[in-house]
Amino acid sequence: MTMYPPPPAAPKKSILPKIGIACFVVGAIVVGFFVWRIVVTAPRTPQPIEGGVVHLKKEGLTIYASIPVLNPPCEVQDPNGNDVPIKPPSGSETITINGESWYVVARSTQTVPAGDYSISCTDDETSATYSAGPKSSVFAFVLSILGTVFSFLIFLGLGITFLTVGAVKKRRRNRPPNTFPGQPGAPGNYPYPPVPPQQNHTFPAPPPYNPGPNPDRPQNRPQDR
Repeated sequence: MTMYPPPPAAPKKSILPKIGIACFVVGAIVVGFFVWRIVVTAPRTPQPIEGGVVHLKKEGLTIYASIPVLNPPCEVQDPNGNDVPIKPPSGSETITINGESWYVVARSTQTVPAGDYSISCTDDETSATYSAGPKSSVFAFVLSILGTVFSFLIFLGLGITFLTVGAVKKRRRNRPPNTFPGQPGAPGNYPYPPVPPQQNHTFPAPPPYNPGPNPDRPQNRPQDR
């Protein structure tokens, strides 16, 4: 019965391409989240408060002025007539919409629900006009933009890196063997088992030199008789 060697095992598939595709998918999800945050946190034109009542579609309250005002002379009441505490922002914040700039002068100290709020601003010292809108933050808007850009670059770079490394390894695994198996010095063409080195042979010493008679030599000439 003839025995055949078992077939060679199939090479293992690299997991790097799958990781690269997963980076693209996760990156798309993260970028989509930050794009949604950009839409949510994007500044919107505030509502004028000349009528005294402002309807907020989202929670939070922000009061804007057409010029910078240190101490806004504004009072806010909720739909039940209760006072809503407000305070100036910790830093300078400005939004520009349709070429018109608005300066944040006050925010509610606590998150207030959406609804109708009565706002009155009595300012006899400046010519500022006041408006109100939902609670917003320029920092959150800028952070959402940066998150979108950096998450796109990071996950795109990771995906391309894993795919490239996986392709290089696959190319090395699929590289054909040596085309000339009989070429001297090629890998794998050394004899097995190794041939022992040639043994030294001892030859017998040559016999002493004994020349025959030479008529040209005087001692070998025949004596004249």
